[in-house]
Amino acid sequence: MKPPSIFNLFKKILDINSSKSKHIKKLISSGVKIVDINSVYIEDSVEILPGSVILPSTFLLGETKIESDSVIGPNTTISNSKIGKGSKVLYSIITDSKIGNNNQIGPFTYVRESTFTDSNVQLGNFVEVKTSNIGKESKSKHLAYIGDVKLENNVNIGAGTVVANFDGKTKHETSIKENVFIGSNSTIISPVIINSNSVVGAGSVVTKNVLSKETVVGNPARKLRK
Repeated sequence: MKPPSIFNLFKKILDINSSKSKHIKKLISSGVKIVDINSVYIEDSVEILPGSVILPSTFLLGETKIESDSVIGPNTTISNSKIGKGSKVLYSIITDSKIGNNNQIGPFTYVRESTFTDSNVQLGNFVEVKTSNIGKESKSKHLAYIGDVKLENNVNIGAGTVVANFDGKTKHETSIKENVFIGSNSTIISPVIINSNSVVGAGSVVTKNVLSKETVVGNPARKLRK
């Protein structure tokens, strides 16, 4: 089934009953802190565990589950997704995805369908992620597109990085192994494998696999000679 567009999600919000529902009152009595019940929309199907905080102008839709001690909002929409324990989601949209424990999402992050993040992941300003796996301690904090990527632990995605996953006909996957550093304004042309402990210099265009512990620079990216 094709996931709903963000426009359809907001159309759905208009059809939600008053935020002063029995479900919201039940959540509050269970130990969930809802800062402003007049500005949040929470469907009856949403589960929120005690200790979590829901800030104003937050919309929680569908089969969504918020684990304990999470902070959601303000100005956040989450649909059919799970948010792990102790995670923070600020000014962001998450649809049909699973966010791990102690993640920091936002502000202005768009996490799209079939995305999975492990623990201690950071996704920041104007980062869009789609159909990707993000490993532990990995981060992309500014201005990036990560589409159809298997990204392992402790990877840094620099500002302005784009994973070009579509060739005009087919979507392709890229694999980025652990401890990789991707410099700012890099373009990764899928499908490629960037192996562990390697470095992609700022502004590089990666069109071929990168070997472990290798540093590549340029357009197209080539091994940097010592």
